Amino acid sequence: MSATAGRSYLVRLAGVLGACAAAALVAAYLLSGQKISPGLVADGGRGVGDAPVATVELQSVPIRREVVGQVESRSAIEVASRVAASIKEITVRAGDVVRPGQLLVRLDAADLQAAVQQAQGRLSAARAEYARASADEQRFRSLLAVGSVTPREFEQVQAGYRSASASVSQAEAGVAAARANLKYAEVRSAVAGIVQERLAEPGDLAMPGKPLVRLYDERALRASLQAPERLGGHVKVGMPLVVRVDAVGAELFVPVSEIVPAADPATRSFIVRADLPPDRRLRPGMFARATLAVGQQGILTVPWSAVEEVGQLAAVRVVGASGVQLRQVALGRRFDDRVEILAGLNQGEHVLVGSLPALRQ
Repeated sequence: MSATAGRSYLVRLAGVLGACAAAALVAAYLLSGQKISPGLVADGGRGVGDAPVATVELQSVPIRREVVGQVESRSAIEVASRVAASIKEITVRAGDVVRPGQLLVRLDAADLQAAVQQAQGRLSAARAEYARASADEQRFRSLLAVGSVTPREFEQVQAGYRSASASVSQAEAGVAAARANLKYAEVRSAVAGIVQERLAEPGDLAMPGKPLVRLYDERALRASLQAPERLGGHVKVGMPLVVRVDAVGAELFVPVSEIVPAADPATRSFIVRADLPPDRRLRPGMFARATLAVGQQGILTVPWSAVEEVGQLAAVRVVGASGVQLRQVALGRRFDDRVEILAGLNQGEHVLVGSLPALRQ
């Protein structure tokens, strides 16, 4: 046998002997009658000494539910024309900031200008007819005084005079309306805001009431959230919300401002709204989610510093009548310096605090 083969044989022999020794130790331990209770790890039964001890407490915490929705404007404004005319120019684009009175859309004013001229022509004709009727009324009044015309003839002339006067008033109103329509050829913003969308383009026909530009006020945004109908009895106006808009990293603490009283039969949810503070990062349509506190629940907690690492598991050292034992536990949520215990401990038990390095988040 070569030297190399000899060394290999010795290594294998040492491994076999080590395994046999370990098996012998385990067998001896089992035969000694020392057993580990379920969920416990043997700790030698050490005493507490001066180590600080904490109690497993039943702590009341809020029950939280997450709802989702979107950011929307409380004052979405759709700017429309008041007259029918072809669009000549749109002076803004999406994202532009506008001020009150700023020109947004210019319409083709040729037809509107022609309407003003026609109205002025009708006014001139009405005034001429009124002047003739007025002269006839004065003349017949004089003739009636000397008996040259009958009262009936005078009444007919007087009726024509009154009709001519009314025609003048009507024609004047027509001119005023035509001039107002001419002013409407320039569509201006009534408020300050941001252009969200252009709804028309040059060459399109503007009709009364048809939106041309949509604006929103960045200072008047809100979160519109869909809450499951089972939460209907828990959500109240004024209750606090934590609204998160992940797209811009915003976390906003606001109260519920409005609850829509009808549920959507398709989604089995109702709308909860919360006004948002001014934030230039927010835009209508952004995804939003919020956390609702819908009640209280009791949970078992221990100090975070009482939790230790045992391999990949979490454990605490439980103080009992027979000493201290290391017990495996299942952890839940973290609450400041305490942590929820889902399984492994009972209320009122005592645990050592800070006996080993604590777990890290």
